[in-house]
Amino acid sequence: GPDVPEIEADLERLRTVMAGRAASAEAYFSSIAETWDTVRGLHYPNDAIETALLELAGAGPFHRMIDFGTGTGRMLALFAPLVTEAEGIDFSHRMLTVARANLESANARNARVRFGNVTAVPFADASADLVIIHQVLHFLDTPADAIAEAGRVLAPGGRLLVIDFAPHDLEFLRTEHGHHRLGVRHDALASWASDAGLTLETPRSFAPPENGAPGLTVNIWRAIKPASVREIAA
Repeated sequence: GPDVPEIEADLERLRTVMAGRAASAEAYFSSIAETWDTVRGLHYPNDAIETALLELAGAGPFHRMIDFGTGTGRMLALFAPLVTEAEGIDFSHRMLTVARANLESANARNARVRFGNVTAVPFADASADLVIIHQVLHFLDTPADAIAEAGRVLAPGGRLLVIDFAPHDLEFLRTEHGHHRLGVRHDALASWASDAGLTLETPRSFAPPENGAPGLTVNIWRAIKPASVREIAA
């Protein structure tokens, strides 16, 4: 019969197939962990987007901020001065290595990262007052689950900031860059937020650079967890 290495190889192939898109997304993250330039060149400059993010988050101070799918750790470095604790999760070990190096060079001592899945985050209910989901939803098979988790971990009065692309038709981002959806629709996000007990506001939009090439509009959405939920009689 077949020897053990062959069976193991078959099992490994099967696991790869079963992991499917999650594996392809992780492979993509590993391959571009140090170079986001292609996609970044298609949208509005990051510094302006970051300024708007800080504005929408509010002055703070925040006790605990959680960054879902932290990637390079940029959001943690950006918000670290406003928070007591900044925590990021990512499912790519290579990205976590990049994030740790970046946080060290930014001297963000109150920030840390760990392995985790944004659709089942390793944090307690109502344990954060700020959650960031920055350019993550378009990679997910089940983005509603990530929004549900944000709603769960936010304390009453807490804020969620979602940064993602408006719907677009740049198909190469799906075929070559691991995107599972071409942007995020406002009505879809509003529905996921509502299901998660959050109130979604109208996004702030940043049009792409006007250089004649097709580009991406970046939206920043803010959702609020109500400060008090009316008691429902049993």
